[in-house]
Amino acid sequence: MVATTDPATLPETSTWYLATNLPRPGSSAAHSRHPAADLTEVVRLYGLRHWVEQSYKQVKDKLGWADFQVRSDTAIRRHQTLVNCAFSFCWNTWFTPNPPPPAPVCPPPEPDAAPGRAKRGENSGPSSPQRPAGPRPSAPSVAG
Repeated sequence: MVATTDPATLPETSTWYLATNLPRPGSSAAHSRHPAADLTEVVRLYGLRHWVEQSYKQVKDKLGWADFQVRSDTAIRRHQTLVNCAFSFCWNTWFTPNPPPPAPVCPPPEPDAAPGRAKRGENSGPSSPQRPAGPRPSAPSVAG
């Protein structure tokens, strides 16, 4: 297939010659397991090639896919699996929106509260339940 900006002159800077194994529309696509693809679909798929190569370069260079010094086939496969997991984690983190900010640990002070600290023994907040009289248990236990 030829993808170009000018079919009459086929300028060198804006003409691509694309090869594909996808069947073209109207051909006997019954023998292929792939659906027929027109020129627009083939150009779209070629456009994805840059992103695939960019991702491969990042995995290889930044995450160390090619930086292994091992001897066994199992060790190589384990190393590549770990690198692919790291890439998937980075990819997921990049495209996950920022989580909402955490809720404040304590509620903000009441606007009508007087500034400063309460004196010892005074109740500084809203009415709190009083602790029942009697001895406190020495350790947590199950009731009943």
